Amino acid sequence: MEDPVLVEQLAKANAELYRPCDDEWIAETVHIEGDGWIEAGVLAKPYVAMLKAAPPDAFKRQLWYVRLLSILLPELKIWLQSWDLGLSFEQVYLEAQRRLYENLKQLAPEQQTWMDALLDENDQRLPVEERVLRSQVVPMFLTLLTQDDWQSLADVAAQGMAQGVLQKAQQEITPPVTV
Repeated sequence: MEDPVLVEQLAKANAELYRPCDDEWIAETVHIEGDGWIEAGVLAKPYVAMLKAAPPDAFKRQLWYVRLLSILLPELKIWLQSWDLGLSFEQVYLEAQRRLYENLKQLAPEQQTWMDALLDENDQRLPVEERVLRSQVVPMFLTLLTQDDWQSLADVAAQGMAQGVLQKAQQEITPPVTV
């Protein structure tokens, strides 16, 4: 390499890449406390404190949500795609995710039982066509979503479509830049 600027940039990039391997950098940024917790940087302290304060049940509940949403969200996406929402799909999908998550926090006992059974079925690793409860996810969505949820989805769809139309119009009005 003949170009001194490139040589200097490469040296800086290498220094940054290898910096986390430097003992001084590690001593400065990583702190291992007596109970085995590891902190990386000052900004992690509040997060670590929150994790330490959380009861074990909170972690179990969060894992339950993650596992459940890993099943429900792909099904929600497929279902919403069948609505032909066009330009407003993304906004509706995000709002539906938010509403679904909120509603999962306040399940009726029979819904809770169904969700637990859905997770159990998923753990069996059956072929998709043999997963009976998974095929009933959309009807479950219908019981989970409230009238307010439906109204919100309709409002978001209308808003998203309006924004999409206005963006398209703006693109058409703005003349292309020629060089």
